[in-house]
Amino acid sequence: TISCVYLVTAVVGVEAWYKPIIYNVLYRDLFTTMIVGCALSVTLPMSLYNVFKGYRNNTLKHTTLYESMLPLISPVLLFILSTLWIFASPSQILETHPRLFYFMVGTTFANITCQLIVCQMSNTRCQPLSWLLVPLTLVVLVVVSGFAPDMEALLLVLLTTLVTIAHLHYGVRVVDQLSKHFSIYPFSLKKPSAD
Repeated sequence: TISCVYLVTAVVGVEAWYKPIIYNVLYRDLFTTMIVGCALSVTLPMSLYNVFKGYRNNTLKHTTLYESMLPLISPVLLFILSTLWIFASPSQILETHPRLFYFMVGTTFANITCQLIVCQMSNTRCQPLSWLLVPLTLVVLVVVSGFAPDMEALLLVLLTTLVTIAHLHYGVRVVDQLSKHFSIYPFSLKKPSAD
């Protein structure tokens, strides 16, 4: 479906997405509804079914349902905190800085996901909470409490900077540790000398 979006945009132009389809429903609203609808009606039930099937067949890596659901805690908290920030924002942060907000949420989610992938690959227990949720929680508390309504954009910039640096640091450290473990140079076909 995304290919169709690109084709229509290339042929007709971006103006096509600003016109209502029917009854003043915009394409963006339709796409959002389709994405959320598919996630709730297809992806979530299928994931829960797979967990149930694995639990029933005793093929899960973790024996308890709690351990199986543990990786969901950080993404769910990220979703709750970011949604709370959007609705409680005194300066309508999503309207004023949408790209920066989405970048911060996306980078935080990517960091949580990468850590879960590394835990899965190394057969280690994942952390219930990502440490990146701590500064996000503090910022959301400051915003919701109304302590710094004029500083909300600055807080978003600082939080986004912190999250970006933390995610880059995590990626560099993982590559460094893997290259040492496998005795290879990252991004090179040459092996280190045995000296």
